[in-house]
Amino acid sequence: MLRPAAGAMILPACLLTLASLTACTGLDENSASTDPRPVHSPAEKHTPSTTGTGDGETGVVDPGWDMAAQEADGVFLSLHENGADLEFRAVDSAGTILWTALRPRVCSGFLVSESEAGPVAVLMDQQSGSNGSLATTASGFDLHTGRELWGPVEVPGPLLGSGLVFAGPPQDFIGEGGPRVALDPATGKKLATENEDSPRVITLLGSHLILADGGRLVAQDLEGHRLWAREVEGLGVSADEARETPWEAIGGSHALLGSAGDRQRTLIDLRSGAAVASNIDSAGYDAGSHTLITADAQLHGFDLNGTKRWDAPLADDAELSAVGDGRIVTAAGAGNGPNGTETRSASDGQTIDGAEDDPATRRFGAAHHIAETGARLFGDPDSPLLSPKKQ
Repeated sequence: MLRPAAGAMILPACLLTLASLTACTGLDENSASTDPRPVHSPAEKHTPSTTGTGDGETGVVDPGWDMAAQEADGVFLSLHENGADLEFRAVDSAGTILWTALRPRVCSGFLVSESEAGPVAVLMDQQSGSNGSLATTASGFDLHTGRELWGPVEVPGPLLGSGLVFAGPPQDFIGEGGPRVALDPATGKKLATENEDSPRVITLLGSHLILADGGRLVAQDLEGHRLWAREVEGLGVSADEARETPWEAIGGSHALLGSAGDRQRTLIDLRSGAAVASNIDSAGYDAGSHTLITADAQLHGFDLNGTKRWDAPLADDAELSAVGDGRIVTAAGAGNGPNGTETRSASDGQTIDGAEDDPATRRFGAAHHIAETGARLFGDPDSPLLSPKKQ
């Protein structure tokens, strides 16, 4: 199951600026690019300061990531700033660095996406164009091995951060982005390309491509077969707003529409277009119990068909922090320390006593991402530490 880690960068086209467009725009011709190379060595153990905590060894490793990590099938991917270049590092749930790949510093955009053949790591790069300029490209690699699956494919600009969709630069480098292209994560094939007469590309999450045709949203699978169509106003947004608002994958069958922090997000079933829950803060999915979790003033658990299974209380200042491996973790206030952390069962919403009594939680507070393998991310989401799965 694909679950982007908390804090993963979302860049709506309406907020694209010159800084975001340097995700790979040919600003440095001297930067290196490499194919992924196997490593298979353990990540460095995190050595905490004991000042004021009383905690020693936490079992946490520091992969050296300098951006929020994304994860699928128990493998995490993020980047490390390595001098003039960026080094992408794929790390498994045991804390082993599987492979690394260098990219130019201006090619920081990346995405972990599911496909029928397994999870794919999509990295950006630069290639010499036909007119002598540098072209922006994307390539797909097996997340577990780093083996190239497809590419390079020339794309109009950076990843939007809302599925495998790329956008051309906006006029004057600010404002709404230019024409979009959606790629098949398994093959790199262009599934949809915007032009004056085509439907607009909204998002591509896993095997679900969402387009806007006038005031209607239309969903297709990767073979172009229509899955559903519906009027967009029923989701509380216009077609323009649906295009510029982030879409976050929740499991392989649902998406959360809306910006984090606005408390007006909608959980949508990508298979039918139905709204499962509206006016919520956040959502997650636990694959082991097949439970969708939503948070508003309370926590709620749903079956995949949208049937509510349970409700559970949520403290006034608490937020949903992570879902996975049968657990729901919430954090009160800033989430610092175990006193602000609560863990519940994803299957029934009941409290799991003593779940916070482990070294990583005692030192870092609530986990902000849990893989189904049990591996967890702690600390600053923009430079996360990894607590490997328990052996």
